[in-house]
Amino acid sequence: MKFTPELTFEGGRVRPLEPEDRDALFGLFQHPELPGQRPVQQPEQLDRMIELSVQMAATQRGMMWALEVGEPDNYQLLGMVSGYEWQPSLLRVMFRVDGLPELSMQHRFDALQVCMSFMAEKYHLFNFGYQWIEGQNPEIISMLESSGFQQAARLRDAWRTGESSFADVVQFHHLKADEHRQNQPQESAQ
Repeated sequence: MKFTPELTFEGGRVRPLEPEDRDALFGLFQHPELPGQRPVQQPEQLDRMIELSVQMAATQRGMMWALEVGEPDNYQLLGMVSGYEWQPSLLRVMFRVDGLPELSMQHRFDALQVCMSFMAEKYHLFNFGYQWIEGQNPEIISMLESSGFQQAARLRDAWRTGESSFADVVQFHHLKADEHRQNQPQESAQ
C-alpha cells in the first residue's frame, strides 16, 4: 500500500521515493543547499532514508517525495520535497524542498503547492511551516512569500554550520485557517 501519492503539476510531478532512486538522490545530496550540511559519503546511506519514508507516511510522522521535472515519458529527478515534524493533533507540518542547481524556483513553487494542497485535503492540515537557513539561496524567500508564507520568527544562531559557526534560521508559516473554516459545516443559528 502506498501512503505517499504521486501528484502532478505543470512540467513535473512528485512521487514516492523508490529504492531505484538511490543513485539520483545521492547526486542530489552531493549539492547540499543548507549551510554547513555535508555531502552524503556513500549511496548506501540513502537506503535507510528511502525505507523510512514509507514508515513516516504510514504513521503520519512525515512524507517524502521525489521531485521530477520534464515530460511524462522523460522525467528527471532534480529534487525532493519533505514534510516533517507532522503534528496531526495540531494540524501542522513543516516543509522543505531540496534541489539540484538546475531545479527552477517555479518547479519548487509548483511542487510545494501540490504537496500542501494534498496534505490539506487528505489530512485536513492547515498550518504549514518552512525554515530558511541564512546562507541558502535568497530566492527561496521570494518563492515562499509568493506561496502565501509569511515570516514568523528569526532564531539567532540556531543552525550550526561548523565547529564554532552558526547561522540564523528564519521561520515561515502559511496558515490556511480561513480556507479550513470555510470547509467546515456552518452551525445554524436558531
